[in-house]
Amino acid sequence: MSFLIDVRTQEEFKERHAPGALNIPVDEICAGKLGILEGIQKSTPLKLYCRSGKRSETAKEVLGLLGFTDVTNLGGLDDIKNA
Repeated sequence: MSFLIDVRTQEEFKERHAPGALNIPVDEICAGKLGILEGIQKSTPLKLYCRSGKRSETAKEVLGLLGFTDVTNLGGLDDIKNA
């Protein structure tokens, strides 16, 4: 099992997001508010995206510092739609 996480704002997520994605904004991740991720194993694969890949890279770094070991930055929403 893996999680696809949109780290954009709630407003951006409501406008458009990848099917099956969860919304955990990067600001919340940086503040340690991980929502559903708080109860999962640290080895669970996490796949992150945002608009351009910058915020998802920040979230990846923070999640790594929090002990998550399998975190991937997929880049922007359009990148994953074209993949």
